Amino acid sequence: MRLSTQGQRVLGCLVEKALATPDHYPLSLNALRTACNQTTGRDPVVDFDDDDVRAGLDDLKAHQLVKSEYARGSRVPKAAHRLEEQLDLDVAEQTVLGLLLLRGPQTPGELRSRAGRMHTFASIEAVEQILERLATHRFGAMVEQRPREPGRRETRWAHRLGDAPDAVVSGDGPPAAAAPDGGRYRAFHDAVLTGDLDAAVAQLADDVVFRSPAVHRPYQGRDVTARLLRTVATVFEDFRYLDVLDAGDRAGLVFEARIGDRQLQGWDYLRFDDRGRIVELTVMVRPLSGLQALAAAMEAALRR
Repeated sequence: MRLSTQGQRVLGCLVEKALATPDHYPLSLNALRTACNQTTGRDPVVDFDDDDVRAGLDDLKAHQLVKSEYARGSRVPKAAHRLEEQLDLDVAEQTVLGLLLLRGPQTPGELRSRAGRMHTFASIEAVEQILERLATHRFGAMVEQRPREPGRRETRWAHRLGDAPDAVVSGDGPPAAAAPDGGRYRAFHDAVLTGDLDAAVAQLADDVVFRSPAVHRPYQGRDVTARLLRTVATVFEDFRYLDVLDAGDRAGLVFEARIGDRQLQGWDYLRFDDRGRIVELTVMVRPLSGLQALAAAMEAALRR
């Protein structure tokens, strides 16, 4: 089964909305276009018009993966997917496949962290079991494990329902080029995850402003910010990014980590200049016990 770019995005949106917001499902054409064009939870971001959405629906109809429903007293058709009827996919399998359709290749950990509003996975192993089921499905492999990429610690999984889009799609003209590697945040994000702090520091502007969660006064300059980043890397354990909110010249990276027996979650807010360098980096941490553990560990590390 090979779906078009439009068919992939429409199917992913139908799955997401059916599980995350069932009170507003099925979706009208307008609601489906809005879902396709969301700027959060989508990679790449697209700019579909009504014709793009209709093309996606037509593609899914050809594969018998979508149906039209009418609310009582309404003449407006609404679209619903047919993954359960046609492909015998349960909620967990729909969740994983939907996320891969909407966000591209991901690790099992990323899939688990991003699935919350759709389905709760008890562990990363539970996600891996679903991926294996989809990879060996009786109707044919629907996902595949990609070879581990240079600089990455984990392999990623991708769907096999069509070619991955490599550009932002616009209904008003030819495709516009996507931001390098999916967004300005990507180089910093990947460098931190792989522990390549030199590459992370290289993304900082000379006059970058760093706002710490533990200190009221902001720090300014690449050198001091680089020192703080390198110190943080020595005190955080089991660090990983959970989600990304990408707004082009700004991005928010949601993370979790551990310091000793204290679990914490946080948010890296990044703002970029015209060259794509980070000019502002603000870190926020919760809960209070995690912030206190971080402040104590940082103070001890900086004294060494």
